[in-house]
Amino acid sequence: MLRITSGLAVFAVVIAIGWVLGCTSALPPRSDRVLTRLAFFAATPALMVTTLAGADLGAVVSARALAAIIAEILTITSAWSLHRWVLGRDTASALIGALASGYVNAANLGIPVAILVVGDATPIAPILLLQLLIITPVSFAILDIVTGRRCQTPARRTLAPLRNPLLIGVATGTAINLADWDLADIAGGTPAEVLGLLGRMAVPLMMLALGLSLADSRRAPRGGLVGEAPPPAGPALWWAVGWKLLVAPVLALAVGALLGLRGAALLVPVTTACLPTAQNIFMYASRYERATGLARDTVLITTAGFAPVVLFAAALLG
Repeated sequence: MLRITSGLAVFAVVIAIGWVLGCTSALPPRSDRVLTRLAFFAATPALMVTTLAGADLGAVVSARALAAIIAEILTITSAWSLHRWVLGRDTASALIGALASGYVNAANLGIPVAILVVGDATPIAPILLLQLLIITPVSFAILDIVTGRRCQTPARRTLAPLRNPLLIGVATGTAINLADWDLADIAGGTPAEVLGLLGRMAVPLMMLALGLSLADSRRAPRGGLVGEAPPPAGPALWWAVGWKLLVAPVLALAVGALLGLRGAALLVPVTTACLPTAQNIFMYASRYERATGLARDTVLITTAGFAPVVLFAAALLG
């Protein structure tokens, strides 16, 4: 518990440094995008390669991974039913609301939190695969159909996940592991050193980028879209926040318990469910011009509020 608390405190300090750098204009506006792209295209894929190349792949296909996957699917589908049938939102807005309620920030925060809680990033790989290969393409297909916007052709939508650097990193690390290769023995260990150096940048880059993005959101127009403010999210926002920070962890706890997980093993899916809403959801909402205010504010509020939920889960199960 003390280790997790001190680790989250370190994360908070680094995020705060990024926020101060953004608020004081020490870095130009939208610098978070540069750091995010550096993490996305280089540092995080390298971290996934080095992590999975030497990991016990049993952890990737374990009961705790299955619990995390089932819990996220249940969270999103139940949230969609809430937004569509109880709150009476249109299909596209209900889908954005559901994603805001259950689609976790697996890369930018999931990886560092997994390293903090369980000691490595392996448990987050199944969630990344679920989100990249299934949830995102299916969501885009539904949004294309119900909005009539056709932002992507079916072929491009199908192939898009295969070009994702995170997926490439996961696939490469898994292949190296299955081939029983040792990175240190390849080309005199140079690839291992390069990947290790890049991978060690991933967590601080993510934390600084998050702080910078919070500073930019503070300065940005409330709409998030140039020249246009989204309609108020209203009660749907607080339903999405509550679903993300309260319902999702409870579902993960229930699913994990039903699968026979206890203690530290159960903490893995619960911690994954506690993660805040991914920033991607605001980009999806903006692309399809649906529920942009809800998506933006859910990302901000859950990012600010997830740490106490993680600490409570760690105290309960750790």
